[in-house]
Amino acid sequence: LLEGTVLTLEVSAVSLLISVTLGTLSGWVRFARVPILAQMAQMHVTLTRGVPLLIQLSFVYYGLPTVGIQLESFPAGVLALGLYSAAYVSEIVRGGLNSVELGQLEAARSLGLSGPQSMRHIILPQALVAILPPLGNEYISLILGSSLISTVTLDDLTRQGGAIIAQTYRQFEVYTVLAAVYFIITYTLTLGIGALERRFLRGRRVEVGRRVI
Repeated sequence: LLEGTVLTLEVSAVSLLISVTLGTLSGWVRFARVPILAQMAQMHVTLTRGVPLLIQLSFVYYGLPTVGIQLESFPAGVLALGLYSAAYVSEIVRGGLNSVELGQLEAARSLGLSGPQSMRHIILPQALVAILPPLGNEYISLILGSSLISTVTLDDLTRQGGAIIAQTYRQFEVYTVLAAVYFIITYTLTLGIGALERRFLRGRRVEVGRRVI
């Protein structure tokens, strides 16, 4: 099970990198209402949130090869998980940016700040206060969702547990251990993420308070 646990964490980490990168870009273009890109991002969010993750994993791994796109199990798994999570990160980022009062941006413009300067010094510091907590929760959800990657033949924690059951027929004991391992992983991450949030946001709120116009 140790190798499966390591693989689960690797898949989750790579998927998180994909989801945060694409989700942040998607959330920003939707917030800024960039022509065409905003509509494409909204379509991705709508479609992704309306289709179960299991179907998306199966589509990427089993469906794409029928049109000539062949992916190995690892890239297929992280791509499907990353794109799925990116839709929710997009909503988190857009919601965080929208949480900043419009008057802040207007005041920044009146002081002669450019769009990028306003985003960097006024909008983002305040938006991060609203973005970070749900972003941490999304990572926890991503790890739990990674249990489905066993369907694309990756030897993650869940798949290795299934292999042990096939050999020992001890379903109760194995699933109890699997549940305990997932709980330990997510609980440890919850404590770590909570500590990072408190440390970051404590100083950030003070900084934001000084910058508010």
